[in-house]
Amino acid sequence: MLLRTRCGYVFLLSVIMVGAIAVATLSSLLLIGVGSMQIGFTVRQSEQARSLAQTCAERALRALWEDTGYIGVEALTFDEGQCDILRTGGSGNENRSVCAEGRVGPTVRRYEILLERVLPSVQISAWREVDQFSICSYL
Repeated sequence: MLLRTRCGYVFLLSVIMVGAIAVATLSSLLLIGVGSMQIGFTVRQSEQARSLAQTCAERALRALWEDTGYIGVEALTFDEGQCDILRTGGSGNENRSVCAEGRVGPTVRRYEILLERVLPSVQISAWREVDQFSICSYL
């Protein structure tokens, strides 16, 4: 009888241990799934913000090409978010700068564009993504 009781305890303890391992595994998988969803959402927002920043940058380049006196300082709103064109740097046809920023939720992407000349065709010397603007201001 003593042997039978002892086997029952071993079996019960084994079931509890297997259950605990299963619960821990399931919890880990759920946390990984939630983390992956959050990362995917953030990546999607980042890509949308990049697209909006590029849209504003291209709009500013087009406006500068149409009118070299264009000063920028525009905000465009879309379903996904918003983009801003900051004050353009320089004057005339040569050595100009354009800065654009796209925002979707808390995500921000920024571009600085250096132009060698505007007319007869826009000639870009640098188009770079930056964390903080260095050649443009929020004036």
